Amino acid sequence: MSTAENKALVRNLIEAWNNGDLGSMIGYWSPDMVHYSRGEVLDAGSVASAMQGVMDAFPDLKMNIEEMIAEDDKVVSMMTLSGTHTGTFLGVPPTGKPVSISLQGMVRIEDGKVVEHWGVADGLALLQQLGFIPEEFLAATA
Repeated sequence: MSTAENKALVRNLIEAWNNGDLGSMIGYWSPDMVHYSRGEVLDAGSVASAMQGVMDAFPDLKMNIEEMIAEDDKVVSMMTLSGTHTGTFLGVPPTGKPVSISLQGMVRIEDGKVVEHWGVADGLALLQQLGFIPEEFLAATA
């Protein structure tokens, strides 16, 4: 696939997320897709389960692409995620608070499917916006 086709695939995957369509998102993944984050390696099933939990806690969560760069078989995206905490998250009942955080991701595409994904979300900012940690802790992490 060309870099333009790879970028289009990632845009379609993000559009599926923004439509709350986890099934369509999974359709863009290879069955043996792996996800790397914070030293962990997760399989597609584990990723789907975690994503469903986030969708349940933040049903209006949207990804806005700020920047996307593609080269060869990889696409890197810088995004902003925004939504409202209206479902249980990490065992915490809904706060009703709005959130907006940064997310960076990179995928490797093979034969029109995502085979590898690396992702980093600003989880500390998310926890601070939900009131789980004091704001001064966030300032210390610049």
